[in-house]
Amino acid sequence: MEYCVATFHSVHEALHFEQVLKKAGLQLQLIPVPREISSSCGIAARFAPEARPDFEAAIAQHGLEVDEIHVLQEKPRKKKSLFSLLD
Repeated sequence: MEYCVATFHSVHEALHFEQVLKKAGLQLQLIPVPREISSSCGIAARFAPEARPDFEAAIAQHGLEVDEIHVLQEKPRKKKSLFSLLD
């Protein structure tokens, strides 16, 4: 399953992005920046790929600062049994 992640130059920009776009009625979630994008600490905004045109329009309309928008694949999580946790 694909998802989009917007990255920012600062935490302040990420928080402002969340505030403005949630007021605009767009669904997003702030998450740690995924390791496949950067090994540094930071906050990113995750949203559905089908909403990307709405996000890009709102970014332009509100003059928001965004570093990049990435499209990533959901990684399947490995199920661990109780016995594997004891090893």
